[in-house]
Amino acid sequence: MRNVGINIDKNVSFGVDSFINCIAATGFNAVFTCGLDEEFIRHVSKRCREKGLSYDYLHAPWDKINDLWLDTPDSGVALDNFFRSVDLAAEYGIPIIITHLSSKEDAPTVTDLGRKRFDDFVNYAAKKNIRIAVENQRLLGNIATILEIYGPETNVGFCWDVGHEKCFAHGREYLPLFPDRCIATHIHDNNCRHNVDEHILPYDGSIDFRHTADLIHRYNINSTLMLEIDLPHEGSDKYRNLSVEQFTAKAYAAINRIRIISEY
Repeated sequence: MRNVGINIDKNVSFGVDSFINCIAATGFNAVFTCGLDEEFIRHVSKRCREKGLSYDYLHAPWDKINDLWLDTPDSGVALDNFFRSVDLAAEYGIPIIITHLSSKEDAPTVTDLGRKRFDDFVNYAAKKNIRIAVENQRLLGNIATILEIYGPETNVGFCWDVGHEKCFAHGREYLPLFPDRCIATHIHDNNCRHNVDEHILPYDGSIDFRHTADLIHRYNINSTLMLEIDLPHEGSDKYRNLSVEQFTAKAYAAINRIRIISEY
């Protein structure tokens, strides 16, 4: 049976420790985090070891990601973030880094200059036994180019983001294009409105998760079924009326439903 996981945010209104305790008690197997806050990553890693949870992904920052492909004053920001992500992943036993390749619809395509930078990132990660999963955003061409350059024998794979597919891709489905390259998932719901990326729990929006589960089954996706949710935090009205136990139980029920359907 596939593992199921959920993201953790240091600003979650329940408190990180309470949330991790509930994640483990409810039945989740795995977690992931975003960003480069080493103190937070260290703490999550320690708590995961104590609770028997797998720390599956570290999501690299996407600040200035478009500049990776260009000759601009900010062209080194994304690459520096990539290298730091690799160092942290290696230090704390996190096997996969998730990365965007672009931001917004007017993003640049893959360039020779950017490819050289990305190659440095890939090689640096490979030396530390870290895999890279490129996540679908708006531009198919960037993902297809990178996955063609770095074939299945490399440490580069695909992160299938179900929610992004339904609000950014104008009906395009990504998993059938790269089924053999999928090494990570981001699962969340939205109301399928273009450019409205809501990151709510499955079955709270309009995505057909029966179809999602069918694709998981059809292509034998064995990576963790990982929720990527806009967690309750100060100033947010999402799930603010739920206790940590109620929210975690609701989240687990949603992803476990997808898991069960995908098994048959």
